[in-house]
Amino acid sequence: MVEFLFTDEQRARATAEGDRRQAFNERRGMKGRNMAPGKGAAAQRMHQLGAAAEVAVAAYLGAEELLFLDESPVRGSCDLPGIDVKCRSNHKYDLLVQLEDDLTKTYVLVTIQDKKTYIHGFIPGFEVPAVGVVKEFVPRRPCYAIPQSSLRPMELLKKTYRPMELAS
Repeated sequence: MVEFLFTDEQRARATAEGDRRQAFNERRGMKGRNMAPGKGAAAQRMHQLGAAAEVAVAAYLGAEELLFLDESPVRGSCDLPGIDVKCRSNHKYDLLVQLEDDLTKTYVLVTIQDKKTYIHGFIPGFEVPAVGVVKEFVPRRPCYAIPQSSLRPMELLKKTYRPMELAS
């Protein structure tokens, strides 16, 4: 697990991106995913936390220039080439991957709680069904729950990540 400390610029960038995503969703009348709020301060905060998690992973991997390239948020797109960052609000929580998520991606768990950010580790998508346990935290939305103990260390991803090869 890696503790990530934001610079002021990184924090501002994440906040601005979260605000932009929320404004875009509200203009389009989009609903929150998995029964999450779609409007208001709670929804905006979720977007800000998600963007902060993406900034943390991109900075750790040296790929910040590849962040936030989509003009309109697209559900199912990669946060970074080949990577989907999943943010949770409690440091003890498992990584959650929706059953319909793309298993060709690599999934990274980031938790943000009490102003502390941890990048816990990653798992290649093809391993998710074998390692994850199907749970239904939200009615009619089963997902894979992958224990933190099953995640690979981020140092390994940092050594092997080649974003430009994945982007082409």
